[in-house]
Amino acid sequence: MKDELMKDEEMSNKKDTSLDVKRVSGIELPAYMQDEEILGLANVAEFVIPPRLKIVQKQSDDKLLEIYKPGDVLLTPSNTTVALLDPETKTCSFNFVPLFMYPEWATWNPIALKGQEPAIRYRTTDPTDAIVAKARNKILREELIPGRDDGLKMRHVEHLNFIIMLVDHEHEGTPALMSFSKGEWTSGSKLCSLIKMRTKAAIYGCVFTAHIAFRPGSGKGTWYGIDAANPSDRVAWVTEEQYDVFKKLHIEFEDHHKNSRLKAALEDESNDVDPAAVVASEEF
Repeated sequence: MKDELMKDEEMSNKKDTSLDVKRVSGIELPAYMQDEEILGLANVAEFVIPPRLKIVQKQSDDKLLEIYKPGDVLLTPSNTTVALLDPETKTCSFNFVPLFMYPEWATWNPIALKGQEPAIRYRTTDPTDAIVAKARNKILREELIPGRDDGLKMRHVEHLNFIIMLVDHEHEGTPALMSFSKGEWTSGSKLCSLIKMRTKAAIYGCVFTAHIAFRPGSGKGTWYGIDAANPSDRVAWVTEEQYDVFKKLHIEFEDHHKNSRLKAALEDESNDVDPAAVVASEEF
C-alpha cells in the first residue's frame, strides 16, 4: 500500500513536458529548449529588425483579409494580434511606451514596379543627405526615375520611426516598430509633441494610448491610421520596475542606431494602403 502511494505521488509530480511551454513573441517555446545554451546568433545580432506594427487595410493581402478585417492591428512578420477593431465603434486601442525615436528617409519605387524592382531604392538616417530636403518639399519629393522613359516617378519620404513597447498587454516584452509617413506623418508629429509636453520626463517613462481611427481620405480612397493620446484609463507613467528595464532598452536601441545596426522593416508598407488615398502630408 505504501509503495502504491509513493508511486502515485511520484506520478503526480511529473511534468507533462508536451504542454509545458512559454510564449516568446507570440511563438510557443517547448520546455526542452528553455534551458539550452543559445547558439548561432553571433552574426544575427549584427542586424536588429524589430517586428513592425501593421494596421490591416482593405488593400492588404487577400490571405490576410481572410483572417483579419481592416482596422485590426498586428505585429509583422508573425501576424501576432495586437488589437481587433470593434465592429460597432469602428475603433480599437492599446497602450504603449515609446522607447526610442529616430527619423529615416527613403526613396520609394512606384507600385507599378512591384515585383520588378525593390520597393525601396535608397534609404538613410543621415539628416544631411540630399534626399532629406527633397522629402520635405512637396514639389521636389517626386522625381522621374533615372534611366526610364515611361514617366514613372520615385518618391522621397520621411518616416518618423518609434521603437515602442506594448504595456498592459499579453505581448508586453517585445519591442516593436511604429512608423509614420505620408498621410500619417502628421499623426507621428503629434506623438512627438505629446512626448515633448511631458516636461522633464524621459521618453521611455511615458505611457500613451494608440487609438485606431478611420481616415476618409480625399475622395480617392480610405484607410485606418493611429491617433496617439494621453491614457484616460490608467496612469501616464511606467512603474519603477519598468522604468529601469525600459531605460536599458533605450540605451541599447540608441547604440544600435548609432552603429547602423537598427533597421526599420518599412518595405511591407507598400502593401498597407492605397497609394492614391494616402497622399503625402502638406508639411512633409
